Amino acid sequence: MAPSVAAKGDQGLKSLVWQKLKASVFDDCWKEEEWKIILLDDFTTKLLSSCGKMTDLLAEGITVVENVYKNREPVPHMKAIYLITPTVKSVEGLINDFASKSSSKYKAAYVYFTDFCDDKLFNRMKSSCSKAIRRCKEININFLPYESQVFTLDVPDAFHQCYSPSTEKTNDAILEQMAEQIVTLCATLEENPGVRYKSKPLDNASKLAQLVEKKLENFYKIDERSQIKCKTYSQLLIIDRGFDPVSTVLHELTFQAMAYDLLPIENDTYKYKTDGASGKEREAILEEDDDLWVKIRHKHIANVLEYVCLCLLLILHNY
Repeated sequence: MAPSVAAKGDQGLKSLVWQKLKASVFDDCWKEEEWKIILLDDFTTKLLSSCGKMTDLLAEGITVVENVYKNREPVPHMKAIYLITPTVKSVEGLINDFASKSSSKYKAAYVYFTDFCDDKLFNRMKSSCSKAIRRCKEININFLPYESQVFTLDVPDAFHQCYSPSTEKTNDAILEQMAEQIVTLCATLEENPGVRYKSKPLDNASKLAQLVEKKLENFYKIDERSQIKCKTYSQLLIIDRGFDPVSTVLHELTFQAMAYDLLPIENDTYKYKTDGASGKEREAILEEDDDLWVKIRHKHIANVLEYVCLCLLLILHNY
């Protein structure tokens, strides 16, 4: 599905996710000259950070970003956007903010779930704070755009759950979760792909592929225009880690891997000083806006060295 990602925006997947967040969340509750607070949980904090900046939020009328889990000072004259995952912990954070009318932290709540909210959790929220909620929607973005054509499901224990002999009988739950997340990726790309997989050496890929296919069928039975969405030309390939186990023990020889190995890069930001240790500190942000970084990050170190030397020669020649 990579070609369609690149075709729909200069920054690919990150740009698509931001545009969907803007349309589904910020434009949905937009009111001119009205400032709002946004409440995030751990996952949505990473989601928003991966595709937007504070300046982008300010442009959408957001003045404060808060964690829904933490205690906060009430701001009863302002409305709040809750961009959260449909989990018990996040929903309880929302409910606690509107425990009673006299102690409500905010004027009203605009609630946006990253994925499907089950009936039990929805009814719990409905019975506790429905009067304070102005909007309640599912936006179907349950993955993190890491680069223009790279994403992660942010499930760190997935490898253990799928391959450990002790969890062999309980790995269906993790596959179910990942399948739901992959469907939200397809929804963001507006794709209904054909699903292909390699069945051996284990059946994890087969199980996941079948789950994804079933959930895609359910999701796309009726689209927003009440029409059945047919299969698109894209193909979704699901490959078991056993297909290429050697890659996990090889060291990457790309420029990106070398940079992260040798330099103190934190949150994709490299801080350095000019003119020695006593110089002024500067920072370089390694992101999609940096054309040179995007061009060379995935190239072999030797190729990057040749390219940099060529660039220096061109600069000297033009100078």
